Amino acid sequence: MASSTSTRRTFLLTTIAAVTTAQALVAESSEMDEPEAVKTFLRKWDEAWAKHDAVAIAALHTEDAVTVNRFGTIVRGRASLEKALGFLHGAGGPFHNSVFPSLELLIQRTVAPRVKVVQAKWQNPVMKPDGKIDPTSINDMIVTFILLDAGSGWLASEVNLVNVEKMDLPFSNPGQKPA
Repeated sequence: MASSTSTRRTFLLTTIAAVTTAQALVAESSEMDEPEAVKTFLRKWDEAWAKHDAVAIAALHTEDAVTVNRFGTIVRGRASLEKALGFLHGAGGPFHNSVFPSLELLIQRTVAPRVKVVQAKWQNPVMKPDGKIDPTSINDMIVTFILLDAGSGWLASEVNLVNVEKMDLPFSNPGQKPA
């Protein structure tokens, strides 16, 4: 007959092994789903922008989301973002008739449980100083999203849009080294 210490030790080791295996299976399962979930977020973003739907765009954000646009304007909160997007995409707004190409996923990283940082390539029409769109010119952009797993999908907690000014620097291209 096994001693009570031996039985407890066996039980403890079996429990630890079972929990570790279960955690590994859950982690493996969610890691396989995460790239598709992020792609689903980006697809919903593209669809909402294509429809000029300020409500749908804002719904992809957390209530306390912060957005910094390419001109350095900071918008705090989903309600304020919906209002700003309503102006931009509404009748007479600068984006009202604009066409936006799809986001192109560049990088996604899990930085904490249920938190991802995602960078995507995007293009927006050039906006002139008078607030009008130049439909013949585009800005290449990088959009950085901090996404939170809301259980039913990813929501943007923070969005930072920047125009890209490309420069051929010695360290910017693979194979090049500083002199």
